[in-house]
Amino acid sequence: MKKLLMIAAIFTMTFAGAFAQRGQGGSRGGEQKESLTPEQRAERITSKMTEELGLSEDQKQKIYMINLDNAQKREAQRAAMEEDRKAKRAEMQAQNQVQNEQIEAVLTPDQKTKWEEVKKENRKEIQERSGSGRGHRGGKGASGSRGGSSTK
Repeated sequence: MKKLLMIAAIFTMTFAGAFAQRGQGGSRGGEQKESLTPEQRAERITSKMTEELGLSEDQKQKIYMINLDNAQKREAQRAAMEEDRKAKRAEMQAQNQVQNEQIEAVLTPDQKTKWEEVKKENRKEIQERSGSGRGHRGGKGASGSRGGSSTK
């Protein structure tokens, strides 16, 4: 039973770490795309539409205002999503901290030492996976291999 509890805790921590790293990688990619302001995005889209569709000056101004309004709305949505992502990550970290404290309260000093070694090894594995595959295989591989090791 104790072994099963430990494996479940390790799996939870591994999954949370992989999820958090994927989130960070995603936001970095998003920041590169976000380098344009809403005004610049609207201008770029409007210019392209003007070239391709032969818009009149009046149409160009109206299309620009439509594009600007939508670009500003998308910017606000992205900012809200990023805040949600940060809040959820903080919540997960707090939950993991509570879980870790609960687990350590049950363990003997020798088990705590081994537990710390296991957690270090798991963090190392996550870092190695995230560097080589950006988590695509890592997420499924981790659950598959963990699931296989939990059977006696």
